[in-house]
Amino acid sequence: MTERKLRKLILGSVPFETDRLIVRYINNNDVYDMYEYASVPEVSKYLLWEPHVNIAATEGYIESLQKRYYRGLYADWAIELKGENKMIGTIGYANINSKDKSCEIGYVLSPKYRKQGYMSEALSALLQLTFESLKFDKAILRIIDENSDSVKLAEKMGFTVETSIEIPIKGQLKNVLYYTKTKNEAVV
Repeated sequence: MTERKLRKLILGSVPFETDRLIVRYINNNDVYDMYEYASVPEVSKYLLWEPHVNIAATEGYIESLQKRYYRGLYADWAIELKGENKMIGTIGYANINSKDKSCEIGYVLSPKYRKQGYMSEALSALLQLTFESLKFDKAILRIIDENSDSVKLAEKMGFTVETSIEIPIKGQLKNVLYYTKTKNEAVV
């Protein structure tokens, strides 16, 4: 499959739904919901980005996402609670390698909605899209080993550690675990 066809297929796969969630494109109406969690230091503690310092930072990020959508590129998508019109986090492809049919998945969830199974539900749906519709062979999660909640989620979803590498993140050396799951492993 060509890169162009793959991008078109990915973009055409959104929105998709689970029992409790809608995964969809992020739009300008999401700015306050996103800022609500993206401004909390705890949320980005184990991520590459810093907390949003003001609403303008969130508006700028949403604008950059919309440009990616317009150009036909993959990006983060909103995780919305069905029936509540409330964005509670994001999930999407951080990287795609069409040659080796692999992808890296990234996600973030508002602390108010953690430990309720929402991210498991969203990740399960994205894995189904990844392996069944897009026909990828491997999905990857990069997780700082101190992020115990994300480590638990990865292992619950059937990912296994392939390797670990120490890399500088926000001025400190961090041990990053590379979790993988292949299409031959059952989708949770």
